[in-house]
Amino acid sequence: MKTNCPFTLTEYRSLIRLARSRFQIVDYHDYSRHDSFIIWRHDVEYSLAEMSILAAIDAEEGMQATFFLQLHSETYNFWSREVVDQVMEWLRAGHRLGLHFDANYYGIKDSQDLEDLIQKEQRILEEIYETRITAFAYHSPTPAILGCQDNYAGLVNTYNTDFFGGKIIYVSDSNGRWRDRTIRDVLEDPMTTRAQINTHDTWWTDERIPQIQKLENAWRRQAEHYIQDYRKNAHIVVDEVL
Repeated sequence: MKTNCPFTLTEYRSLIRLARSRFQIVDYHDYSRHDSFIIWRHDVEYSLAEMSILAAIDAEEGMQATFFLQLHSETYNFWSREVVDQVMEWLRAGHRLGLHFDANYYGIKDSQDLEDLIQKEQRILEEIYETRITAFAYHSPTPAILGCQDNYAGLVNTYNTDFFGGKIIYVSDSNGRWRDRTIRDVLEDPMTTRAQINTHDTWWTDERIPQIQKLENAWRRQAEHYIQDYRKNAHIVVDEVL
């Protein structure tokens, strides 16, 4: 498909430069003090290694982003040493952490459960990474959860009424596709004064291939990494058929 905003790393870097040339980049803890701004957010969904590519570009271009991390991901192990090390690299580069909260994991029934569990996961993130968590974002929320728009556990809800239903534009690259508008549309629009931009790992690559192939390639690389790591560290590797 032809688009004014292709999913390439070259375009991604260009978008960062465009955002910084037109707007002040702010964080969730202080956005309400600004009249014009961009909040740049990353939801970590599929691959820490792929997200680290975007984190490096952000840092090279002088932009601090907020990375929302899941504790119950099906595609990466939050507790692994490898994941912790990569996230620590993001923090050392000046980025921030947010909580990517999966209400479906718990089968939450009411807002009190929601607040208690968000606070529990917030404390885990803060203890492991020794950093302040100021915001959370729902992961794959149901309509009922999306209706919970309060700020819980002292954290800014990235789906609160300021961001959804308010004057802050939201644009996302979810599932490696564009809906009504692209990030470039939003950044170049002279009417844009405030926006929350959400970019995910894996979709941005200079290979112009379908998004599903990008995901498959990323997971194959991760699987190959695990295999090579096993071969390197195992005391015995049995190659013959027994």
